[in-house]
Amino acid sequence: MTPDLHIEMGCVAARSGVGSRLTNHSALEHRVKTREERLRLRSSTPRTRLDFVHTEGAKLLPDRNELLYRLPNHAVAAEIGVAEGEFTSEILKRNRPEKLFLIDPWGMDRYSAGMATVSEKFASEIKGGTVVIRQGTSLEALSTFDDGFLDWVYIDTDHSFELTWKELVLSNSKVNRGGRIAGHDFCTGNTVKPIVYGVVEAVNKFCAEYGWRFEYLTLDPDAHFSFCLQRL
Repeated sequence: MTPDLHIEMGCVAARSGVGSRLTNHSALEHRVKTREERLRLRSSTPRTRLDFVHTEGAKLLPDRNELLYRLPNHAVAAEIGVAEGEFTSEILKRNRPEKLFLIDPWGMDRYSAGMATVSEKFASEIKGGTVVIRQGTSLEALSTFDDGFLDWVYIDTDHSFELTWKELVLSNSKVNRGGRIAGHDFCTGNTVKPIVYGVVEAVNKFCAEYGWRFEYLTLDPDAHFSFCLQRL
């Protein structure tokens, strides 16, 4: 099978060079090296205080695999940030979506071979129409969907406040009224690199300003937690 026959290239063509960027914002923008830079970034990120209505009834889950059983199944979904498709395998096994769009530019050195890996790994699902690859940035790919088209999205991109905020706002339009917005790395950063994340701040601000609430939070052993939101 030729993977190109089943890959939607309308978002960003890899051969054009545009796909070499992880997102509309460089993935390195929030990867600061010094303590002072990290403090400046942390202090400049908006903080939002939630009301009880945004957390009432929320449940804790042991990990993000358990979350997949609770997202709408037999659904039309999008995984935004795929890399080599490790979590994709869990989505297909545990959630059984009717159609799963895989969105990633696969352009950085770290993931440059990812699309070939994904195309091979899910060749049968791609051929059968369950999996559709959309190579491109998160915002460009999301914008191609009709409003209300998706049942849920799972966001795992560069974890910066700026991009995460834009992804959430765009997902607000693209996810249907009863749908979910979920995502990875609901934590303050990567302590090994070190990298400052803005996911917590972006998600909290989004809930407060767009009328969403937490449905689930996961407590993964690696402390890179996942969230799941539903509309109020």
